[in-house]
Amino acid sequence: MIDDSSPKAFPLHGSQSEVLSELAWLRENRPLTRVVVLSGHEIWLATRYQDARRILGDPRFGVPKEAHPDSPRLNPVPFDADFPALRQLDPPDHPRMRNVLAPAFTVRRIDRLRPLVRQVADRLLDAMAETGPPADLVSGYADLLPAAVMCAWQNLPEQVADRIRSWNAAMQGASSAEHVGAVRRQMLHYVNELIAARRAAPGDDVVSSLIAARDERGAVSERELAVLIFQLLFSAHVTLSSLLASALSELLRNPELWERLRSDPTLIPVAVEEMLRVHTVLKDGHLRVAREDVTLGGVTVRAGETVVVSVHSANRDAAVFPAPHGGVGSAQGHEQLDLERAPNPHLTFGHGIHRCVAAHLNRVELQTGIAALLGRFPSLRLASTEAGQTWKALPRVYGLAALPVVW
Repeated sequence: MIDDSSPKAFPLHGSQSEVLSELAWLRENRPLTRVVVLSGHEIWLATRYQDARRILGDPRFGVPKEAHPDSPRLNPVPFDADFPALRQLDPPDHPRMRNVLAPAFTVRRIDRLRPLVRQVADRLLDAMAETGPPADLVSGYADLLPAAVMCAWQNLPEQVADRIRSWNAAMQGASSAEHVGAVRRQMLHYVNELIAARRAAPGDDVVSSLIAARDERGAVSERELAVLIFQLLFSAHVTLSSLLASALSELLRNPELWERLRSDPTLIPVAVEEMLRVHTVLKDGHLRVAREDVTLGGVTVRAGETVVVSVHSANRDAAVFPAPHGGVGSAQGHEQLDLERAPNPHLTFGHGIHRCVAAHLNRVELQTGIAALLGRFPSLRLASTEAGQTWKALPRVYGLAALPVVW
């Protein structure tokens, strides 16, 4: 039994397997419980799928003002109130700005990028083949793919990908508001330079279309335009690269799964959905604040109280995701993957109005990144049984530090 005599610190401490065990206990015994977050505030933690989905989709819950110094937050340092991401906005600003960005991320448009993503993946694998074996799938592939795809998609020089990764790493490691501000100013300076360049010479890219939305329709302000392009270029690289690294580790630790996907690539999309469900890389979750009293499972969350939704836990709720019959894999203490699970309503990309606008792009990059690796290195294997056991020191994301392989 887990001691619940006082609110626990959140994110929960320990290895992934220890955290998963504690979340499982909470789901069963105390699905809505009190925790203390990094800012020192005591808030609610929701661990069951039903509650998580309801909180994320219920308009009676809004996003808290994490930029305010007295607001509960999960980040080590407060956000910049003058430069909010979409996920920090409520209506009417959120749908107005999202509707400007969303057309670039429709399923049809993103599916057209599959050949480009494959070209980028093949180029990275070519470079890995030239220098190895051995090779590191994290630094040589998973960490590189998201930024490289973004640069190819937006017609940016390849070397800009290095700057994107460097800035993201600096933001992840920032320990003070001053550090965050300094890095963000560098990123914003680049965004403003790009806006000026694309205004002078528009192209067939998302950046140019966003500028047109500002200049021709007045859909957003100049500041909001910079926010949208900032989010387009820099968001989700760390989480996506971490997801890809975890997915590749799962494959390499399970020869049966590797061989099934290699021999039948049509299984890759459903395998990716299961990997997204099981390998949720976010350590904490999504914050919401109650706009009015809301009762969840017999517990009343009062107006003004904050809740953190643990996607890590909700995605493992057996009431929605029963254990598979004849599943494959069980890497790093995770449950087996069900390659026949349909539907798979995991919450990795969120739910409701704040659901990740780039969800399908992430899916395409994961599917294509895996397919390219399986096709290029059919005999790939871990360099040792200990490979892939160390983690990056990231405050909010589980990210493998390295994944050494040979072939």
